[in-house]
Amino acid sequence: MNPPPSRFRATVDLVLAVLVMFLMTSQAKPALGAEPVAIAWGEDYGSALEAAKSSDRLLWIQFTGPWCPNCRRMERDSFPDRGVIEQSRTDFVPVKLRSDLHEQLAVGFQITGLPATVLVAPDRTIVAVHQGYLGPEELAGFLREARRLRPARDKSELAKSSKGGAEPRPAPVVALGGYCPVSLILDRKLVQGKSDVMLVHEGRTYRFASKSHQEQFAQAPERFVPANQGRCPVSQVDRGVSREGDPRFGAVFGGRLYLCASAADRAVFVKTPIRFAAVDVAEQGFCPHCLKDSGLLVRGDPRHELARDGRRFWFPDPTHRDAFLASNP
Repeated sequence: MNPPPSRFRATVDLVLAVLVMFLMTSQAKPALGAEPVAIAWGEDYGSALEAAKSSDRLLWIQFTGPWCPNCRRMERDSFPDRGVIEQSRTDFVPVKLRSDLHEQLAVGFQITGLPATVLVAPDRTIVAVHQGYLGPEELAGFLREARRLRPARDKSELAKSSKGGAEPRPAPVVALGGYCPVSLILDRKLVQGKSDVMLVHEGRTYRFASKSHQEQFAQAPERFVPANQGRCPVSQVDRGVSREGDPRFGAVFGGRLYLCASAADRAVFVKTPIRFAAVDVAEQGFCPHCLKDSGLLVRGDPRHELARDGRRFWFPDPTHRDAFLASNP
């Protein structure tokens, strides 16, 4: 019997080689110690907070909802990213919560849109918040920036902790770089506050230029606390990125202090402040009474603001504000 033609034999050899490679690949076992490629999401806020405290890691709260298309985009695009997964395991305790089932918690963090990524220190100090879609690289960078922004713990306290001593207390967060918030609002000046004239409000330490300034702040802190928790409104609205604002680039609009991240961002803000003024306001600054009563989008006025249950609302005039209060006792 004559041997098959050389072309036929070459084809047979190629098929056999491919078959052998397929069998070797399909039977290959994952390396020992390989971890599954997924974020280990928790589902209980209390348990996650305790885990963050015991491991001294940041708590990562991901507010989501099955009706939210951008939440599904992050599930598909961002959460499977290797860099994101590695950070979630080494530096964070991740917990995923539906905003409608944890409404009070979402309101407490002033969440007005989904998806929302909230990063919290073990002492419940809010380190960073982003509302909206974050792609893989943006999310990885957001997590890295939160680790950098987290207040450093004192080395002697860390040594005590490693030796089984008392639980170390986190370093206090000094707001506004130590500048007096009252001077910024009333005098439009950067005045360094005094270390012995201070007051703690919502986990942040504010320093004041004088006792008089401290007393003014204590009587109405909401008047002097920076809008958007001190985050740059231009970075958040125009670029979808959460960045800490700098008091050197602050601007006052509607009686509130907004901290921009740079001189360029401040120039953008000052040009059209109304675009950014509602960055941390419920319903994006539209009147909630008009939305509920008639479904109309009526722009609110920051001069007629109502702070309630950790949220801010704007109304076009006092009549709308009173009607809202009457229907929401």
